Amino acid sequence: MFSSVTFFEDEVDQLIDTLLRSLATGLPSGALRELADDTLLTTTGILERLGRAVDARRVEAVGELQHRSRPTLGTASLAVRKGCRDAVELARRVTLSSTVTVRCRLKLGAETRRQEAPSGELFPPRFPHIADALESGALGVDAAGAIVAELAPTLIRADADAVRIAESELVAAATGTSPDSPVPCTADEVRGQATVWRAFLDEDGTAPTEEKAMGRRSFSPGSYNSGDGLVHGKYALMPEVHARLGKVFDACQSPKTGPAFLPEGDTATTEDEISPETAAGPMDPRTPDQQRHDVFAAMVDGFARSGDAPTIGGASPTVLVSVNADNLRSGRGAGFVSLGGPGGETVPLSLRAVHQQICTGGTQPITLDGNGAIIALGSEQRCFTPPQRRAITLRDGGCIIPGCSIPPSWTEIHHVTPDAQGGPTHTDNGVLLCWFHHRTIDTSGWQIRMINKVPHVMAPPWLRGDGIWRPATKSPTRQAQRHKQQRDQRKRRNPRKPENDAA
Repeated sequence: MFSSVTFFEDEVDQLIDTLLRSLATGLPSGALRELADDTLLTTTGILERLGRAVDARRVEAVGELQHRSRPTLGTASLAVRKGCRDAVELARRVTLSSTVTVRCRLKLGAETRRQEAPSGELFPPRFPHIADALESGALGVDAAGAIVAELAPTLIRADADAVRIAESELVAAATGTSPDSPVPCTADEVRGQATVWRAFLDEDGTAPTEEKAMGRRSFSPGSYNSGDGLVHGKYALMPEVHARLGKVFDACQSPKTGPAFLPEGDTATTEDEISPETAAGPMDPRTPDQQRHDVFAAMVDGFARSGDAPTIGGASPTVLVSVNADNLRSGRGAGFVSLGGPGGETVPLSLRAVHQQICTGGTQPITLDGNGAIIALGSEQRCFTPPQRRAITLRDGGCIIPGCSIPPSWTEIHHVTPDAQGGPTHTDNGVLLCWFHHRTIDTSGWQIRMINKVPHVMAPPWLRGDGIWRPATKSPTRQAQRHKQQRDQRKRRNPRKPENDAA
């Protein structure tokens, strides 16, 4: 091939330099900004094809590196001779890639490298279809790795011909050459198809995995980090549990569920309802992760209040928040909340969060003497009763902020006029808000007031609100009534002409 290794290295260097110069000349830095949309899409695809071709050679290279570093070679192993523990460390140092990336390449390289017998005879790789598609640049390493990860475990239990068929079908789907896949599937789509193939090929393979998963399932409440003010935990859920949780998140994070507004020039009157269907569109300032946090908060609150949760001391699970009366009056300082659980850690809570808890659950004054002894215990105040909550739920039907899809059973009750300003704990002064909108009602710009004992909202300026108060409800009964009223109003304004007078 070449007369010496040094000459081969020089040839490779020259080839790479030529490719890089060609790329820099044909597509200089910053040129993508000037491309039209369709040209940009085409160029992105071409660059990805180039990347797949390079990735294939990188996988091949680390595969060969791993073969020359196999443990059976002992001190003759390439990794050992270069002062590394194994092929992973050697490849990581040579490529400067992460351990995760190196392991993925090594796994893929081993499965797509031609197998070598002790006699030196070469045999096809374990996954020949993937190897061919990688070499041609038609298949990316992400899709190839997904196929290998799912099919490799089936080789020891499933029929070899069936595995080969599955490999061929998955490669065809990933490259868009399958009759069932007129366009190439993404790596995520290929992974999903490969998972189905694995279950089909190895019908008993999921049982042992599930048994292990049952033993490792967990939900850790975590610990409080004073640096960022958050409680950090972790969970490991069974797939079906995560699927149910995911569906709840999907329903509450639908594109139609963000805060919405009515723009200037809208033909709606002050009597029209605000709803996602009539608003201009969703504008939610939260990230998806923040939305999921808020949905989870609403779920927990709804369950604790549902009556189905186990009681503690004869009462539903109740979070106790303590705050000094002087701090509460002055608006300065902090309250404290117990995290519960085995540790029972108590952490500070902002006064905004304290006020939200008071608005939702009420207060109970406790007077202590200078030594900390209880000398007076006041009665609970400002807590909506179950009958009041049912009445408010019937009227509001859910969080009254337009576009929010949190169901009524997960909402909190907000005092429209605060107790400090003389607001009563009465159905005429309470509205349903989800945890997030309740927490941010003083800063988000949404305004709420009761007009003729009916909740009305005004959109904030940052949503281009038009400054009009409109009744807000998610109640199907009230919405149907409003639709009927609007229909009747339109009929009165535009009465139908007799059919014989019609044009």
